[in-house]
Amino acid sequence: MNTIHRVLVVEDNPILLLDLCDQLIEFGYDPVPTSSAASAARLLDQSISALVTDIELGVGPDGLALARLAARALPGLPIVVVSGGVYPKPSDLAPNAVFVPKPYSVAHIAAALERNAHVEAA
Repeated sequence: MNTIHRVLVVEDNPILLLDLCDQLIEFGYDPVPTSSAASAARLLDQSISALVTDIELGVGPDGLALARLAARALPGLPIVVVSGGVYPKPSDLAPNAVFVPKPYSVAHIAAALERNAHVEAA
């Protein structure tokens, strides 16, 4: 059973966003989809219990900036950062953030979220 419920999912590719959200539902999560860091920042106060964000989000702030903002706004928030083109150094990641490279399986994302949630709760 997962300990995380509402997951803010940020991906600028609409097909990938829909696919990831559909798969997260199958894993028992309640995804809140959006396609930009700016719109995601406005959703951070919507009872979000985790964040999954792509790094490359097109125009505007990237996913790394969003992850840092989320970590400041919601300390302890489990964060998974994904990318197929950018591979950040650990020092580039926000607190409570882990990197998962694309292509990924949703099981890998779910495991990273849950592991991160349990570390924070300990």
